[in-house]
Amino acid sequence: MLFPGFDVILFGIFFVMTEGAVQEIGAWEERKIITLLFIDVLQVVRVITSASYGWSATTSQAVRNCDIVYIFTRLVSSVIPRYSLFILAFILVSVTLLDTIYVAKLFAAGEVKKMWPVKLLRKVVSIVVTILFSSIIKWLLIPIDCLVSNEASLSAEIHGPGSPCTPWALPDIIVTLPTLFLITSYITFAIVASRLSFAA
Repeated sequence: MLFPGFDVILFGIFFVMTEGAVQEIGAWEERKIITLLFIDVLQVVRVITSASYGWSATTSQAVRNCDIVYIFTRLVSSVIPRYSLFILAFILVSVTLLDTIYVAKLFAAGEVKKMWPVKLLRKVVSIVVTILFSSIIKWLLIPIDCLVSNEASLSAEIHGPGSPCTPWALPDIIVTLPTLFLITSYITFAIVASRLSFAA
């Protein structure tokens, strides 16, 4: 055992993720699940038909245009500054991880009457881990994606237009390192949450 009460915490998180999975669901909830699965499938197909994997640019673009989340995020990106998406993703993931820790502590302390953190966790998991997973990863990588793309770099935002891509230099690294830690935590959380969500 890692520390006293760890088994209770694991049970609490497991219960939160699987609550409702073993219950009968109505027609509305069934339609919601099918819709979410459809959205997820479109995102997976978009990723695997990327030109990086040998698909033609035409095919890749055609598949992208069928992905609801991709279209939505492209529209949003054209309206608000690109780094606003990074800030949004950073906040969403931070709230998700902090709420998970809070819910774990509630179960460890036996304070299961506070339901709002549990409801919030289930809601953010259904959005952040499923629908927006690939988009959030992309947004969180904004500070360093200039290493592999022609997008404006974080360095350009800090030092001015035309500055070279230097995410590992000061002061850029002050943003880069916490972001990489958050991405690692987010991916780990997403894997665990997905495993627990479908455990039943």
